[in-house]
Amino acid sequence: MTIKSLRDKHSSLVYKEYHYQINKNQLEISFKFLLKPNITFEPLLIIENIDQAKLEAIPKPILENLIFHLGLAELPSYWKCACPNTIKIEAGSLNSDQIAWWKSLFKHGLGEFYYINKIDFTEKKFLDIEALPQEEKLQNINSPPESHFQKPYLLPIGGGKDSGLALSLFDQHQLNYGCMVLHPASPAAPALIQASRSQETINIQRTIDPILLKLNDQGYLNGHTPFSAYLAFLNTLIAYIFGYQQILIANESSANQANLEYKDLKINHQYSKSFNFEQKFRSYSQDYLHTSKKQAEYLSFLRPLNELQISQLFSQYSKFLPIFKSCNVGQKQNQWCHRCSKCLFVYMMLYPFVDKATLTNQIFDHDLYSDEELFSTASSLVGLSDHKPLECVGTELEAIAACLLAIKKHEKQSQELPILLKKIQNQVLNKFDPEEISDLPYKMLSGWDYNNFLDRKLGKIIKSALKN
Repeated sequence: MTIKSLRDKHSSLVYKEYHYQINKNQLEISFKFLLKPNITFEPLLIIENIDQAKLEAIPKPILENLIFHLGLAELPSYWKCACPNTIKIEAGSLNSDQIAWWKSLFKHGLGEFYYINKIDFTEKKFLDIEALPQEEKLQNINSPPESHFQKPYLLPIGGGKDSGLALSLFDQHQLNYGCMVLHPASPAAPALIQASRSQETINIQRTIDPILLKLNDQGYLNGHTPFSAYLAFLNTLIAYIFGYQQILIANESSANQANLEYKDLKINHQYSKSFNFEQKFRSYSQDYLHTSKKQAEYLSFLRPLNELQISQLFSQYSKFLPIFKSCNVGQKQNQWCHRCSKCLFVYMMLYPFVDKATLTNQIFDHDLYSDEELFSTASSLVGLSDHKPLECVGTELEAIAACLLAIKKHEKQSQELPILLKKIQNQVLNKFDPEEISDLPYKMLSGWDYNNFLDRKLGKIIKSALKN
């Protein structure tokens, strides 16, 4: 189906309503969206092990506003199937600044989707968002007392090395924290938590309306959405319900780099993991979700670090190395596919710091540097292609630095380079001025991105890890 035929057929997506109820010890939340003229979506969310007393301590307007916003964060997944001209909000109200914020998220967070589907999002009136104006400001409503937010840290766990490093550092410093897992999840996520010292695991079940999947099979549009933006709103709700002061995601500075440019827009696969989004969400959250520095504050624990630093630090925690998984292709099977750009990038990052036996037996099942067929994938990671892969991978300089460290590792051990690494050396690294890149690994491993929201205590944990 073409974008024009879909937009002609479906004029608007309406956020009709949301409902919530306590069923035994579960909070069940449902949303209702209408893709005009006649397609209804009803996604569902179930939050387990609710403490009803703590839930009732949240003023009803604040709780309902958090749930309403979670419905807004669901919208991109359903809007993208037909890209109707208008989104109508009937379930709640938004002011003009909020509407502008959401339009910006639809522009930048769906940039990759527009690029892949060759959609001209720059058309006049491409997307309008209509909503009733706000009447009552939440700032006039008392939030729960500080005693409600007794738990210091909530760590959302996805199953990758970033989650593994955050858990490792928190366990090393014997900090109290709880974890959130959104299901369906990678089996690696609960496995990492089980191996950690987490005081609480919050399990959440999210159900995408099967009608959306059927539409995709029929030719309706599909593609990448700003999923981490949805997680930001979800974790804010969770922090309120369970009483957490800080939500510590594990996004790094490398997530700030765009993959390519399309119609004068920088397209970043990881936009909703970027510092730019983090800033915007924190501001929005404080203004419209009633959060503060002691109540459900959202920030990235690993933001000062790049991918190479994270890999070096994570390599020191052998307990978690065989458990983590980052491959989206093999995620459900809890395995690495050994073919995709994510697998190769993670392999490149860990190779300088993890002994080969561990890397090729306990994490992966063979030496990816021995696979010459991966050269085109490697080329895109080190900057030889038009753009870096549309995946959660780091920068080209990080990949180059990792290769330089891998070569030094082989030279130090007087070992011949494996075929893929040799090709990277000959066709990529040898084109650089040796003096220009000789100290690149050192710069990467000693770097610190000051664009972060870490307080002194969290910053000290990261800095002490880098010194060891």
